[in-house]
Amino acid sequence: MKTCKYVHYELDSTPDVSPMMMGQALTPPKPLKPQSAHYCSEVELGEPQWINCDIRTFRMDILGQFGVIMADPPWDIHMELPYGTMADDEMRTLNVPALQTDGLIFLWVTGRAMELGRECLELWGYKRVEEIIWVKTNQLQRIIRTGRTGHWLNHSKEHCLVGVKGNPEVNRNIDTDVIVAEVRETSRKPDEMYAMLERISPRTRKLELFARMHNVQAGWLSLGNQLQGVRLVDEGLRARFKAAYPDVEVQPLSPPRAAAMEVDQPLQSTIADGEMTR
Repeated sequence: MKTCKYVHYELDSTPDVSPMMMGQALTPPKPLKPQSAHYCSEVELGEPQWINCDIRTFRMDILGQFGVIMADPPWDIHMELPYGTMADDEMRTLNVPALQTDGLIFLWVTGRAMELGRECLELWGYKRVEEIIWVKTNQLQRIIRTGRTGHWLNHSKEHCLVGVKGNPEVNRNIDTDVIVAEVRETSRKPDEMYAMLERISPRTRKLELFARMHNVQAGWLSLGNQLQGVRLVDEGLRARFKAAYPDVEVQPLSPPRAAAMEVDQPLQSTIADGEMTR
């Protein structure tokens, strides 16, 4: 434990009430303050959930509160891109405030979106507190030097702005702000992000905006217009969704292995066809 960089925990066997106080009249305990974080149920922790939707118009208010939000928006960075983009005003007016009272947001930005992203965080009610850098490497683990973005220099990195709202209960100073990871499909971010966010905010509900099928993760709810239908395992969320969208079919629960096969198949087809759309 003295040499490992990670935080370790051990069971505290100390009784809540000392032996001297056993049998004595105790004053009634003060009522506990409600937890600010919203925690996953065991079902949610073990299963991925997703909703195919237009994030610009979707009823965000039915989703509940989240401890962590990650978003990789299709920013209009004034370059020719292999996917559709959203206008600046569309980004500013997204109903992100309905999703969090106390929590963290991780917003991927690049190019001119770095300034717009900071503006959006402020409009959505967040204070920017950190910034994560993803250094891109190739299959040989060497830095990418011919990036496909950048007006003046080839971009070999991407930035993720970190914003905080309210007073979330999180683990601080257990991870670094630099990720070195291999580039994969267009816009696909490193898998290391999901493990990092779980360490920072364990067991809380987590939401990814503008997700694709290769992004779906156990313990996460994913929203995006390239997901396959709707799959919800939380009964409360299923009921709220059906009330708001009664005509939309919600996928029945399926074993994790079957769900994983459903996720992998369309991704392979997309790569084979050479189509990379957002």
